[in-house]
Amino acid sequence: MGKMAAMATALSVAATANCGAPADALDTDLSILVCLGKVERALFCGEGDALRERNAILRVIGELERCHLDYGKGRLFGAPDWAIRGLLNDDESLRSLNLAYARLLKLAGLLYGFGDYAARGRSLEESMLADPGEPPPFRDEAALPEAVLAYYRLMDDCRREMRAEIRPGGAGGSPFWNARARLFAYPPSFPFREIPGAASYRFEVLDDAHKLRTFGAVAPTASLAPVWPALPAGFVEVRCRALDASGCDIGSAGERRFWRSAPFDPAEYPASAGGYREARRKVLRHLLSWPQLAALETNGIPDIAAGDNFASYPSKMQSAVMMAMLAVAAELPEERERAMRIARASAAYLLSTAEAPGTPLSGFTATYTGTGQLAGTYAGQHMLVYPAMAGEAFLSFHRATGEAQWLDAATAIGRTYLRLQGDDGTWPLKMNAADGTSVGRNRLAPTTVVPFLDDLASATGGSAFRAAADRAILFIERGPMSDWDWEGQFEDIRPAEQRYQNLTKDMPCETAQVLLYRHPGDKARIAQAREMLRFAEDQFAVWRAPCRQDGTGAWNPIYPFFAWRTPAVLEQYECYSPIDASSAMLIRTFLALYKAEGRALDLAKARALGDSMVRNQDASGRIRTYWIPEPGDGSDLAGAIRLPLGGDWFNCMFADAEVLGELAKATEEKP
Repeated sequence: MGKMAAMATALSVAATANCGAPADALDTDLSILVCLGKVERALFCGEGDALRERNAILRVIGELERCHLDYGKGRLFGAPDWAIRGLLNDDESLRSLNLAYARLLKLAGLLYGFGDYAARGRSLEESMLADPGEPPPFRDEAALPEAVLAYYRLMDDCRREMRAEIRPGGAGGSPFWNARARLFAYPPSFPFREIPGAASYRFEVLDDAHKLRTFGAVAPTASLAPVWPALPAGFVEVRCRALDASGCDIGSAGERRFWRSAPFDPAEYPASAGGYREARRKVLRHLLSWPQLAALETNGIPDIAAGDNFASYPSKMQSAVMMAMLAVAAELPEERERAMRIARASAAYLLSTAEAPGTPLSGFTATYTGTGQLAGTYAGQHMLVYPAMAGEAFLSFHRATGEAQWLDAATAIGRTYLRLQGDDGTWPLKMNAADGTSVGRNRLAPTTVVPFLDDLASATGGSAFRAAADRAILFIERGPMSDWDWEGQFEDIRPAEQRYQNLTKDMPCETAQVLLYRHPGDKARIAQAREMLRFAEDQFAVWRAPCRQDGTGAWNPIYPFFAWRTPAVLEQYECYSPIDASSAMLIRTFLALYKAEGRALDLAKARALGDSMVRNQDASGRIRTYWIPEPGDGSDLAGAIRLPLGGDWFNCMFADAEVLGELAKATEEKP
């Protein structure tokens, strides 16, 4: 491997990496580069605790010298003992950090053969040892390899983004959406109350290392942006104190405790061992072996008595089966005949569940079947997310076969959506099949319906479908895009009883994708999509598990955060656990923004989540739905964790396959 390739590879891979870990637990190249990244961020960007980083770096240097650098060169560093002792002097933090940086430059130069690295490191070290003064940090960007510069650019973009708040509450009448939020990746603001007589407010921000930071503001709803970049990952306690005109404390305006999420850092995530395209093929092969497909193929109907999620939620699952089998037929020619046979059986079964012509919900395929999962609880109800999914699958099967009955089935679903559309542009979230009445107050966020109606308009030439999609978009703009109440609308979760009770990232991500495909190149729409993506990342992406070294942390005793396979993405507040399809949703949205703007950070984040997905793939091709320990992992935790009901979800794994294909295209992997 060439020197530049070695550097690029090492930068793209992830450190399990703790700079204080023993070197025999770390890859040598990776340790050097991760430590360089940490020390440079501490030196040049004021991030992290310089003293802590310096001490951790010194430990790694020592371990690397002792354990790994037996290249016939002897010891690489000849600093006298007094200089090493000086490095440990807490009163010389910046100086000692610079000296550690110099030694790392020398080490990187010797390992990679970069003569300029070694020479610059040696020069800096000698000047520091000779001069008791404190020279400026040494960084000559013109001499850095392109891979290192690319890393700096990503981090610069991260830092700029880290200071920007998401949809500040109170601004322009916007509501505060984050009352139930537990995690924040971007600086939040809170609805702290105004105190009569207050001339200003003092914010006291205590981080998880018990370091107090303060700043002043004219309003109690100010963002935490002034201190946010300096806060380490961990619990944060915020107190807002009201001050009178003379600066005296006159009372509390409010308090809040939350977890400050670890920011994205491309140097922390290992690259996947294999390519995205091959991982996709493995997923498709695994889906073809799904046990319930045998019953569907043989009997034309799933095993309803099994009561699993595959049997209980036909519109969601059979739509995924049809789409997955079409993908198998296209990707694996040797399996085409069987895949098309299963797709046909799935389409016929799903069509058999449709409400009869002339009934209130004519053409709508069943959301629930049998009594398993929550199907028995919600028998006779339709959640209007899912007929659109079925319609989309029927359209795809029509395009694959040319058979008119599947276009007719999709059109019947579309016509019922037209008939039921409300004056506000949307539909009830749930309806009773018997009489077409609404179930509860909840309104549908029609993020699955809009693409279906758009596709149906293209397939039939029916302008009414496009007009209905336009009205649905207006509802989204006036509704969740305005009040930010992105309610989780899933068939296996009870609809939210209160506003902001169960936020999710699915609806904002789907909306962002809709806006981008409907308005290509429109800068205003791109900005809206960016805001929704940042919300999804803020509340649901976990670039590092939200826990402390001792295993305590932010949330979720049932699915322990300290055992999460990260980076990952959480699903919704009511299922605040890492789910494979949630990663797929964020990857797809990052890629859509990358296509729109060409921003390297979007692709880097998509790849970090995609690489995590590939690392989570079993030899069989399976990608587990819940990224938590389970029996067979060899983990002591696996037996103590209550696994979710239903096991893996077919539709989730197919979402993985699709997004792995998108990643392969975005990274120009060859077929």
